[in-house]
Amino acid sequence: MKLTRLRRAAVAAAACTALTAGAVAASGHAAADPAADGAAAQQAIGSIQSSPTDAAAVIDGIDAANQTLQALGITPFTPTIGACTDGTFPLAVGGAVAGPGTPGLPKTVTDLLPPDLNAVRSGEVLYGFVPAGVFDDSKSKSGMQVAWFNTSTMKGAINPMDSFSTVILDAVKARIAAAGLPVLGDTVLNQLKTGLDKTLPANGARGGVVDTDKGTVLSAIFGSVEKSGATCYFFPSLGIATVQ
Repeated sequence: MKLTRLRRAAVAAAACTALTAGAVAASGHAAADPAADGAAAQQAIGSIQSSPTDAAAVIDGIDAANQTLQALGITPFTPTIGACTDGTFPLAVGGAVAGPGTPGLPKTVTDLLPPDLNAVRSGEVLYGFVPAGVFDDSKSKSGMQVAWFNTSTMKGAINPMDSFSTVILDAVKARIAAAGLPVLGDTVLNQLKTGLDKTLPANGARGGVVDTDKGTVLSAIFGSVEKSGATCYFFPSLGIATVQ
């Protein structure tokens, strides 16, 4: 298992390095060609993709995870697999959607909301991660993270993820408070929580709202999720988002 952890750490480190190296290099090369650097970054992320199993052979296992992300308006990334300390290998999938928007609210509600009240604003990306199987969310929900690199601005970072519901509810709550519209608070948040509870699985879903700015954003979602009596370490789920 120590060897498995080392391999997983190496892959995760490679993903982060490939995604954020452009941002570091850009600080010393203001005249760099964005198109060339973007192509190089895309080639780098492709070179570190790890496929422990054949995607065609596991598609049935991640179908529910894909459907969950799609129901939230999130475009799935590549499927991935985790290595758990109890010897199991659960499947999972990450994904992303560019703002503005608020997953979990019916369109009849979002149409009435001012744009600034959306959980995800223009120039931001909502990341989601859904593992297949049952995970213990009574423990810490930290562990998953997303490494991203904007090929248009040459900026990138690594951001933490949390419980998907918590991320969305906290974002909308902050928007309502900043807008000075507490009268909307209970109504909107109650409908939002109801919508998320109907869509999300009971355990394991993670989310994160990241200010990536506009452009083409390469992303890798990886990290760990607690399982009853074990911890699962997930290889990167890779994808590209266009942020407008």
